[in-house]
Amino acid sequence: MLGINAIIGAGIFLTPGAVIELAGPLAPLAYVLAGLFAGVMALVFATAARYVRTNGASYAYATAAFGERIGIYVGVTQAITASIAWGLLASLFVSTLLRVTFPNRAWAEDTELFSVKTLTFLIFIGVLLTINLFGNRVIRWANGISTLGKVFALSIFIVGGLGVILTQHLNNYGTSSSTGVYHPASYSLLGVAEIGKSPVASLTLATIVALYAFTGFESIANAAEEMDAPDRTLPRAIPLAMLSVGVVYVLAVTVAMTLGADKVVASRDTVKLAAAVGNDTFRTIIVVGALVSMFGINVAGSFGAPRLWTALSDNGVLPARLSKKNQFGVPIIAFGITASLALAFPLSLRFDNENLTGLAVIARLVNYIIVPIALFALALSRAEEHAMVKRNTFTDKVLPIVAVTVSVGLAVSFDYRSIFLTPHGGANYFSIGLMVITYIVAPAVTYLHYYRTSDLTSRN
Repeated sequence: MLGINAIIGAGIFLTPGAVIELAGPLAPLAYVLAGLFAGVMALVFATAARYVRTNGASYAYATAAFGERIGIYVGVTQAITASIAWGLLASLFVSTLLRVTFPNRAWAEDTELFSVKTLTFLIFIGVLLTINLFGNRVIRWANGISTLGKVFALSIFIVGGLGVILTQHLNNYGTSSSTGVYHPASYSLLGVAEIGKSPVASLTLATIVALYAFTGFESIANAAEEMDAPDRTLPRAIPLAMLSVGVVYVLAVTVAMTLGADKVVASRDTVKLAAAVGNDTFRTIIVVGALVSMFGINVAGSFGAPRLWTALSDNGVLPARLSKKNQFGVPIIAFGITASLALAFPLSLRFDNENLTGLAVIARLVNYIIVPIALFALALSRAEEHAMVKRNTFTDKVLPIVAVTVSVGLAVSFDYRSIFLTPHGGANYFSIGLMVITYIVAPAVTYLHYYRTSDLTSRN
């Protein structure tokens, strides 16, 4: 349930319009390809979990494979970008909540620092803090309820949609092409070197968009130390969660396109799937399900992200007080840091979700390159702590090579102009500043603290 909850969030409700616009009738295939790649990555993360049982996921794997120096860089950047990702999810939830609850108000579109949206954002972070304060038992209940809620809403959409299709003999699957809303895009390397338009190029770009709906699986192992037998359960749970999510996604997108692909593409609402539904009650169930889904993935994010800071603290990279827990076992200081960053990034960017999404995507692509290389190195390791792990050539060596190859291909296909430039073509100084802080300043400060502390310890 943690895996399904971490993956199914805003993505499946928000991305169908853009995917259909790019890929047209091939949109379900884009989700299949994205799911296959995410599945390969999930297996890579699951296999790495057999070698490393501690919190931190990418940080723990990189440290075990390459040592503390590279591990520190991966850990710090991962912790910050996880906070950015949580901030993005929280801002999407708040925007959707305001748009649905107050349809006649423009509060959801307000980008001012002092606004109803900002106040709601602060209250929502406070609610998540309250949930976390009572420890893993409450998190488990919140996680389970939200998971069941979102799966129920998607199941209602799929089953109800199929019922409408069969009883009313609807088939609007190809209308995205016939009505002119299907717009294949030009493929370009790094968003700069234009190569040209083709069905394959559009499908590639659509797959990158669809991949956002599958992200989140990598956070499942962030709190491995707090799970029962993670070396045994994670390699089973992660692929099973990916398979379940993939089947639901393909069914949901296919039903949406058959009900009304043109409506999904043309919709300006946050919940794109609901645009395909004509019945008001039916549509309300989907929108409420989307809100439950977004709430659930925020619960998962608020649980996993602080554990990245405690993993760094437990290894002496950051001050030990960051790992301090309350009576329910919750790392309060680490949660405070994560929540502060989750608030700071959306507010500083005035809720610019496109830039926040871009930063989160880049961070994940970096992890998708580093972790497979780390797994390959761990598979070759003959260290005593890895000696008892049963090797498998396919999962330990073949899959990492495939994962790195595809990840690099996706990384060079990403349009980086969406992060570094404004819509008008000028430099986006906020995004540039955040990239510098995340990938240069924060790691440098951490290195200084770590080596200064190490020197003091060695002298004593």
